[in-house]
Amino acid sequence: MRYNLEQVKKEIAALLPSAHPEGGEATMLINARGEKHLDRRSLRWIVRRLASLYNLDLAAIRNNYGPLLGRKRYLPIPFTYKLIYLPLSLKAATIPPAARLGYISLKDIAGFKANPELNVIILQSGFELFCLNAPATIERRIRDGRLLQKIMRGEQLKGENLYHLAKESLSLVAEKRCGTEEIARFTANLLHYLTKNL
Repeated sequence: MRYNLEQVKKEIAALLPSAHPEGGEATMLINARGEKHLDRRSLRWIVRRLASLYNLDLAAIRNNYGPLLGRKRYLPIPFTYKLIYLPLSLKAATIPPAARLGYISLKDIAGFKANPELNVIILQSGFELFCLNAPATIERRIRDGRLLQKIMRGEQLKGENLYHLAKESLSLVAEKRCGTEEIARFTANLLHYLTKNL
């Protein structure tokens, strides 16, 4: 089945690569209620279509936000500043079953449980996804998503409320045990927006 992405785009909590019963690639869409829907199209096609619906240039996102986050790969995809998807290595229902890159909506993540073999990401709906990334990587991707959210929010404010942007960004540093590299990224981001908007 092929879903009308324009109608469900705000309800998608996670996107996972999957296998279609008739063969070929497909995508498992999990909505905010925890319901699963198998779409006949590939994950890559779905992501590009969603980007088109939100007038988002994926290449520009990499070029503009990659340096600010200190990342060349595995960047969050911000369809809007409230709707940011994190790239994570998830256990996918492919044939054979394998770890594949999927995307989870930042606002739909309730938390995660660290396990010796597979970590479990818990969605707000209670739906659980098995993740092969290390706990530190999951935390880092969540922080990247939150930081990107603050950057985009700051761009919308256009300097009207940079004090709150700085305060919120610094709270991210205090929230988790950040390494010097991450603190340097936060600092660079704040300096960039202070000089750009003042």
